[in-house]
Amino acid sequence: MKQLLISVLIGYILSLPLLVAAQQTPDPKKETEKFLQEAMAKHHIPGLAFAVVKGGKIIHQGQYGKANLSWNAPVDRETAFQTASCSKLFTALLLGRLFEEKILLPEQKLEELLDSIPASWHGITVKQLASHQSGIGMADFNKATTTKEALELAKKQEMTHEPGTRSFYVSSDYWILQYLIEKQTGKPFFEVLAQYVLKPLGMQHTYVNNNDDNGIRTHEVIPKEAAVYAYQDGSYVVSDMQFTRTGYSAGGIYTSIEDMAKIAQVLDEGKFLKPETQQLLLTPVALKGEGFGSFGIGFIAQDFQGHKVSGHSGGPALSDFVRFDKQQLTFIILTNQRGFPPYLAFTLASYYIDGIEKPVLPEHL
Repeated sequence: MKQLLISVLIGYILSLPLLVAAQQTPDPKKETEKFLQEAMAKHHIPGLAFAVVKGGKIIHQGQYGKANLSWNAPVDRETAFQTASCSKLFTALLLGRLFEEKILLPEQKLEELLDSIPASWHGITVKQLASHQSGIGMADFNKATTTKEALELAKKQEMTHEPGTRSFYVSSDYWILQYLIEKQTGKPFFEVLAQYVLKPLGMQHTYVNNNDDNGIRTHEVIPKEAAVYAYQDGSYVVSDMQFTRTGYSAGGIYTSIEDMAKIAQVLDEGKFLKPETQQLLLTPVALKGEGFGSFGIGFIAQDFQGHKVSGHSGGPALSDFVRFDKQQLTFIILTNQRGFPPYLAFTLASYYIDGIEKPVLPEHL
């Protein structure tokens, strides 16, 4: 009996370091919530929603603060945040479906789809537009009231580089893509997006406001819209980003945290798109000669601390979507404050993935 008791005690003592280590292991959910609330205070973020998606399931989700300071309205799961350039992720899914339906094809050249184009556009493919490799300079699309007018403005731009030789984000690519989508389907962009993406995926809180400015600025009412703010000289100011209807493929889509999470879920499940189509979206597009660009189809595709990641940000920090592809682990942040870098999602990754180091910001930020 005495020998048995000694054996039990020895076993317990030997297990103590393991028990202590287990107790000291940080809880990623608690670390996430603590960090986000500290970041909101540091960067004066009025409202924020986040989600962590793994293997097609939302494993952590939350929302904090105010969607609208005027009415003291809280952020909830249905709050529609302005996603700015993260809208390209919706466009990416749409392009994937249009490729599969052969309404557009990745290797189609612009001269096959458009009449009367500049000589410098010959040979540019749909895939090069979608991966920011066209070389077509950025036009002032605020002057366009229709996608046809936007296309004509794009035609007047100088080339920034030979098509396919490098990625260059500031370009006319997505305005041209929107024209092509509308031309090939005969429908407005958002109607096509709803048909092929939003309705099939049950995204019920994703919108555009059909902004119009003809002396008096008007736009549609968006349910539970989060106002956008900046923090200046010790106080908040409204800082709306105006997106015209000719470029919703590039930016301007509002969405909720649960709708945004569905993008990560369908990528993990691999059923919405064919495997080869999804791979096309998430893989850096090859450059002419050698090497790869920084984008797949709509998705930024890059290496982060030895991990393959895909996603996008917008605003620059209104929206951030970072997917660690191998782990099927996605971190999504939506805020209504523009004035800080999009680093929150990568910081969340450091709590969930061993070996990931937190991004280090300059001291003044």
